[in-house]
Amino acid sequence: MEILNTPVPYKDSTKGDEDECERLLKEFSEAEVDEIASVSYAYWIVSKNARDQLPADARRISALKEIRRQYIGEGKDFAHTLSAIREALEYRRLYRFDVVRSCFYDSRGCEGKDIDLAQRYRRLILDDLDRQPMIIRSIDSHDQVNVYKPPRLSPGDTPDVGEAFMLAQIYTAERAMATNEFVSKGKNEKVTAIFNFRDYSRKNAPPTSTLRQALKVIQRCYPERLEILIIANSPFWLRAVYNILWPLLSTTTKERVRLPYNQDAAEGEFQKIAKGNDELKAMLENSDESSVNLTNYTQQPFYSQFEAENCDST
Repeated sequence: MEILNTPVPYKDSTKGDEDECERLLKEFSEAEVDEIASVSYAYWIVSKNARDQLPADARRISALKEIRRQYIGEGKDFAHTLSAIREALEYRRLYRFDVVRSCFYDSRGCEGKDIDLAQRYRRLILDDLDRQPMIIRSIDSHDQVNVYKPPRLSPGDTPDVGEAFMLAQIYTAERAMATNEFVSKGKNEKVTAIFNFRDYSRKNAPPTSTLRQALKVIQRCYPERLEILIIANSPFWLRAVYNILWPLLSTTTKERVRLPYNQDAAEGEFQKIAKGNDELKAMLENSDESSVNLTNYTQQPFYSQFEAENCDST
């Protein structure tokens, strides 16, 4: 409840920003406002299981937090923000973010086709995480959440490998945002991501078209969520792909992406992120040895601080 009562962080904005966000809110129907508010995992889980216990202004506050992120991400342009929010809602409906959130450990609310969809999502997400077990860690003393993505082990040989990749990215992003929301009590909205491509083969990469679509969805649905992204040990071909995708990135995103050219440069970036935090520094330096039991990991609630490296590998 503390998260739901945390006010919209307008402190770094102007009075005009607050007014514009309120004006944007009025552009949406009651049902759409609830969808926007449900971007907050805290709001979604309480409204799903104990709606009568929601604080009186929880929906409005939660919706305005997402509207503000989109507004800042769109350069404070009203029309662009309105379009961006509608597009994000379409993505969330298309990929059924609600089923992604609940398919492993809480599908009690699913009915009819949703039961089958939840089972399908479980299979596809596990299949992709088995190739690339993305790890989420929180650093208590800094209220900081980090996402570590190790090298992809195989490209997959099933017709739905592209869908599996997309769902795994959404699952990991939703889990990271939920963990961040609960660890920081709703006060910190951004995460740090480290993608490691050491000894990675291009043949293991998903199709470029899938990467393009995943980038569009992640960028549209999670504005102003990225603190910094380090792409460590990136091979030449990956840089070429990145140059292809570069035009799709917003200016803000481009400023937050780092592609260190060698291990020394990568360690320098790690040092900047660690900021004197020995626990985080150790995680970054030894992350190649991290392993996770996917069964245990996916059965934990999204807001659980799961200790990935203390688990047996699957």
